Amino acid sequence: MNNVASTLEQELNVLFSSYMDIETAIELIALSTTDGFSVCARARDMRNYESDKIAAAASTLYSVSNAVAKQILTSEFETAFVETNRGNMAFVSLSNSKGDYVLAVSASGAINIAKLRLRIKNLAAELSAKLA
Repeated sequence: MNNVASTLEQELNVLFSSYMDIETAIELIALSTTDGFSVCARARDMRNYESDKIAAAASTLYSVSNAVAKQILTSEFETAFVETNRGNMAFVSLSNSKGDYVLAVSASGAINIAKLRLRIKNLAAELSAKLA
């Protein structure tokens, strides 16, 4: 791993940790490329997650969601929520001149979707600046 990638990963770990400290309901934050490679993943307990599987799932959901959005709404995919009886997960499309990414955030049911959405919006803005 080169120094630029290592530095970026360190910065992302600090950023992800700060959001998880602010909002204890957030259990996982992962950034991956749209072609399925993990950039950085942070979880309360990484033993429960495999970053390569999260990246693959995020990439697949991105591809399907983007195809559906283009076909039905003639627009690019931005955000998808997955709701379960244990909590919620959001997938957010991030793009810039350096590449296309998917941000995945998982949270317990202790946070409502509106608050989670606001946290994700703020995180996505910070990530876009760091990835530029």
